[in-house]
Formats: sequence, structure tokens, C-alpha cells
Amino acid sequence: MNARGPAVLFEDNHLLIVRKPAGWLSQPDGGDRPDVLGWARAHIRERWNKPGAAYAGLCHRLDLPVGGVMAIARTSKAAGRISEQFRERTVGKVYLALCRGVPDRTSGNIEGRLARSGNLTVRARPGEGARAALAWRLLWRGEPGGRASSLLEVDLLTGVKHQIRAQLAGAGHPVWGDGLYGGPEADFLGACPEIGLFAAKLSLDHPITRERLSFHALPEAESWPWRLLKGTGYELG
Repeated sequence: MNARGPAVLFEDNHLLIVRKPAGWLSQPDGGDRPDVLGWARAHIRERWNKPGAAYAGLCHRLDLPVGGVMAIARTSKAAGRISEQFRERTVGKVYLALCRGVPDRTSGNIEGRLARSGNLTVRARPGEGARAALAWRLLWRGEPGGRASSLLEVDLLTGVKHQIRAQLAGAGHPVWGDGLYGGPEADFLGACPEIGLFAAKLSLDHPITRERLSFHALPEAESWPWRLLKGTGYELG
């Protein structure tokens, strides 16, 4: 788990954009694990010298083992407007996925219907489930440690829970470290491990000015499993 906490990418009176560390919850779950929403409230109180409770509104979530760009609203008006963008799917979300195996093409789409079964997202029965669609592009292929792997850029077109993890696993390319969906578990360490999935880009309209904004981040090159790329010719920043 990344103990250094979130990093601020952008901040004004209406919007806070952070880089969520893998192993952090998006919001509290009643336990003692660190969460981005609680961190944001404490940050706003200190940064803006606000006494008492500071407002921070969660507009979307990233899975516990997934790091990346995350938006938090600083006012209820901003929260409503940003949440509306997520509902209307006008927010751009691009991920990096480090997967086992190599696709037989350099780009493609995966589309189907998915449903929840316990803790898993699975292919839905005919006539059921929610539409799930993504587009992917091959950025790199190689054999780190003698195991064929690939790095994909994934453009998330819908917002089904665990969608990327489930659809890539269903296509035969599970995300590295993702034991929940059949990914390799070598060096799968810690109670809150990182997997090879990272929210690298988030694009949305500013809730007040309506200006289109884009925010970028990269995984830490030395963290697991991203360090598999070290020395392969593809460098993370």
C-alpha cells in the first residue's frame, strides 16, 4: 500500500483532483483503512483554514487496488454537476492495463452485457445485465520474467463495476496481480495490493466555468506490478 497519500493535481474553490494511491479506499467502509474522501476533508480544512467539517463530495470511485486520477467536488453544486456528467457519460476515462498474454491485434473493442454475482462481475444471461463497452489499444508487448505480457490503453465507454477487470479476463488477458479475476499472483503482496490497472486520464467539464479539463497521471515505475516494465524499453514517465 502507498503510505504517502494522495497527490493534488488540481484544486480551486469548486473542484479537487487527486492521484489516488492503490490500496486506498475511495470512501470509508467503517474500518481503519485510509480513504481518499476522508483525506480530502482533512486536506481542505488545513489548506483553506476551514473550521469544523469541510465539504468533500465523492463523484465516482476507483477500486481499492487501483490507483489513478480521481475527482472530488468541493461544493454540493459542483457535486451535482459532476455527477450528472458521469451519469450522462460525458466524462472521458482512460486507463492503463498491464495484462498477461498478448492480443492478436493492435486495437479493438470489447462489448457485452455484465451482471454482478457475489463479489464478481460476470457475463450476463441473455436479456439481462447492463451494457458494458470499452476500446483498447496496444502500447507495448514483451516477456518480463519469461511471461508474455502486454500494456493496453483502455478507453472506458460505460461504467459497470469491475468492467475492465472482468472484460479483459474474459478476453483471455487478465490484469496482472488481479487474483479476483484470474490474474497472475506472483509477488501478490500485502493486505491492499496494487494490480496492473491505473486510471491514467480523466476529462470533464469544470462544474462552474464549463471549461473542458483533462488530468493525467502515471503509475509509480518501481511499484508492483508496474516494475515488470523496467528494462523492457517501455518506460512509465
